[in-house]
Amino acid sequence: MGSFSPLSAFADLAPPPHDEQIALTQVHDTDPNEQKVNLSTEEYKDRNGEPWVLPVVRQTELELIMDTSLTHSKSSVRSPANFIHAAQDMIFGPLSSELKSKIASIQTVSGTGACHMGTRLLCDTIKPKTIWMPDLTYTSHDAIWDWMGTVQKRAYPYSLPDRSAIDFERMLDSLNTKAQRNDIILLDSCAHGSSGLDLEPHQWIELGEVCRRIEIFPFFDSTYQGFASGDPDTDVWAIRCFVQLGLEVCVAQSFSRNFGLSGERVGCLHVVLAFPDQREAVLNKLYYYQRGLTSTPPTYGANLVSTILTSESLYAAWRADLKSMTDRIKKLRLGLYAELIKRRRGMFAYTSLSKQHIELLRKDYHIYIMSTGRISLPGCMLGGPKWSKSYC
Repeated sequence: MGSFSPLSAFADLAPPPHDEQIALTQVHDTDPNEQKVNLSTEEYKDRNGEPWVLPVVRQTELELIMDTSLTHSKSSVRSPANFIHAAQDMIFGPLSSELKSKIASIQTVSGTGACHMGTRLLCDTIKPKTIWMPDLTYTSHDAIWDWMGTVQKRAYPYSLPDRSAIDFERMLDSLNTKAQRNDIILLDSCAHGSSGLDLEPHQWIELGEVCRRIEIFPFFDSTYQGFASGDPDTDVWAIRCFVQLGLEVCVAQSFSRNFGLSGERVGCLHVVLAFPDQREAVLNKLYYYQRGLTSTPPTYGANLVSTILTSESLYAAWRADLKSMTDRIKKLRLGLYAELIKRRRGMFAYTSLSKQHIELLRKDYHIYIMSTGRISLPGCMLGGPKWSKSYC
């Protein structure tokens, strides 16, 4: 008998693209220096660098513990109606019966799960040739569209090279000259997560008209609703504008940041349709995807969100908690460098630091910043650095 040389089925597995944010966090976590600061984090932290549980969330948790009607049984594949209605109202405002009949919504595993399910739906229906993403976007967006395989990823210019302002003229020129019918455009509804720069209302209207004329399908990622202005309604103005323009849209909604529930993975996908008779078919397709992905959605975080959003007193408390977070972020933004970043909104800001500066900060001062110069403002609210204490 000849010799046997065992081979692994994974011997030729190619490494995935580098995820700088995850890599930086891993290096930061193993750094023994007590003054270390992670400015790449994507979660809200208190001044001591600890995750902040919103007081209204803690209060609601205690109330739900005492509710003996709640169990740990899985939900049905059809998402809980109270959660869906609350999530829809948060994005679209009080719904008319006409609009309500044209929205297909399903609970998802956070906003990332919503992006994934919406992507799958659009690839199976309109069969896009190209997904247009901003020239700076999340690694998860790249990964999701990489999995689709047949869709070409193209970047549209979002901001100027120095990230000081939106390059709206080049953005529209790129879409007007290169985008085609049934292409998809990925948009942050507010607090653009990679730059902190948002379009003005008149620019959103103009972009919506371009999408309508060329028949580009808008896909909104609503990750930071409430973190841009402190007002959840103001922060979804763009989505409501596109719906009023008569556009079909997908919206990936996340409750991770604005409810402080990143670990609970609470999200929702909304598909706004042209006609109500398409709603049931779209829902059934989404339920089918859900069965193959997670079978049924998790219930704990969804119960927290729906309880808070459907109670007048808890909702008011949540708005107050949200405002306290956004007020601290705004205060720190102005305190750090008013002239550079005061026009930006949300959790992130861009510095003008070179890669050499960033490397020096990592090596000599244990401050971890993305190579693009993007910093997380909540990350600045740590108790260690002397320069952060004045603004906390």
